[in-house]
Amino acid sequence: MNALRRLWREQRGALIAFVLAALLAAFFGGRIVVRTLYWANPEHQHQAPEGWMTPGYIARSWHLPVEQVDGVLGIENGPELVGKGPPTLDRIARKINVPLPDLIARLETGLPALVAAKQADPGS
Repeated sequence: MNALRRLWREQRGALIAFVLAALLAAFFGGRIVVRTLYWANPEHQHQAPEGWMTPGYIARSWHLPVEQVDGVLGIENGPELVGKGPPTLDRIARKINVPLPDLIARLETGLPALVAAKQADPGS
């Protein structure tokens, strides 16, 4: 304990910087672990599209680039398209005047085809 008090008296700036760096490392390390465990769970692989999902979420679930998911949806950039807030399928459907079930049907048809094409050509 004396060493900590001495450090606080003599090297306060360095000690504060070290504690902040350790906290940031723990925070971001924890985020990596949580996200890795989440996406490693088989229940989150190839999830059926739902209205609350974003193209980015679907892309991660299906192991595809988000641009390919946007292509299946017939859009170019979900966040720019819907403006403020998350670009959920429900919001995208309202913005492009397509019923949500039709948008989901596009994904249910297009996603397996994209995965099959990716497996057929592993270089892409």
